[in-house]
Amino acid sequence: MAPSFSIDASTLDAQWKARAAQVHPDRFVNASPPEKRVAMQWSTQLNEAYRVLRDPLQRAKYLCELAGQDVTESASRTLGMAFLSQQMEWREALENLEAAQDEVGLAALLTQVEGDRARCQTQTSRLIEQQHWPDALKSLNEWMFIEKFVKEVQVVKRAQAATE
Repeated sequence: MAPSFSIDASTLDAQWKARAAQVHPDRFVNASPPEKRVAMQWSTQLNEAYRVLRDPLQRAKYLCELAGQDVTESASRTLGMAFLSQQMEWREALENLEAAQDEVGLAALLTQVEGDRARCQTQTSRLIEQQHWPDALKSLNEWMFIEKFVKEVQVVKRAQAATE
């Protein structure tokens, strides 16, 4: 069975809790030092896997990497000119809105970018499910940029709200 992007969050939570209870270091209080170390390692790995699977962006990165796609090296190679132009427009808009302290415009930009993030997430998940890796990687790289940009816009928005 091929790995899937789509997961049931409640099933993931239940499976994580069940496995975490099995390997929790507190269950190994009376164990030997090597057994305690192994329990700690298992617990750490389980928690990291849960963190990755719970976060859609991290899950997409993991699935692309699992399929042999180099996520870290591919970003600059896979983004198309249209998306690069969009990035430049967003950055210019953010700079202008920040300078003008335009909260309404900033909120509108954030709404637009969050919509594009949702579109990218849907597109990436569909491409992963279809195992169309080159396009999935391109869409993932766009999603990663958008995610980073959303955080930048939110920082500017919080800073503007704090100065009122």
